[in-house]
Amino acid sequence: MKIRYDIIPVRSMIYLLISTLVLAAVIFLVLYPYYKSLDKLDMEIAGIEQRIETQKVLLPLYMELVKKSGASVPDKFTIPERKTLPKNNIDLIPSIFKGVARKSHTKIVSVSPDFTTLSRGQTSILINATVRGDFFSFRNFLIELGKVSYVRQIEEIEIQQGATYKEFKMKLWLGVG
Repeated sequence: MKIRYDIIPVRSMIYLLISTLVLAAVIFLVLYPYYKSLDKLDMEIAGIEQRIETQKVLLPLYMELVKKSGASVPDKFTIPERKTLPKNNIDLIPSIFKGVARKSHTKIVSVSPDFTTLSRGQTSILINATVRGDFFSFRNFLIELGKVSYVRQIEEIEIQQGATYKEFKMKLWLGVG
């Protein structure tokens, strides 16, 4: 059996081969990178959808926190006239702090006056206090503490996270006279 090569001319075969190569080059150089970029965009869209779902879940909690934080913020704080605590009433300091904590729904863990600061002839005494509660009740604690007329300044606040609570360690100065 003899094969006839003249059925398809050689020139047509060359054109067919060149057009196939051009088509393959277009597919691999143009369309394939677009296909890969579509995969990246699909991954980004999936990530954004996941973030949106997370935000939908957290929205009620956020709205509750916004409502709590703005619920009872006074427009003006009343600053009492600064007085000094009489030296014979220094033993009342823990009970004063317990009263402030009771008003602000926090719990006093410890209140310890540093009497060495008073022995140096100063008119102020350093108090180390530890309070337990959440941020909102601690804010209320600070507001109530600001109403005490012999609080001079708060020197330091340290926050420690507990299992179900936050603990606030403070150093503050009370005026004594």
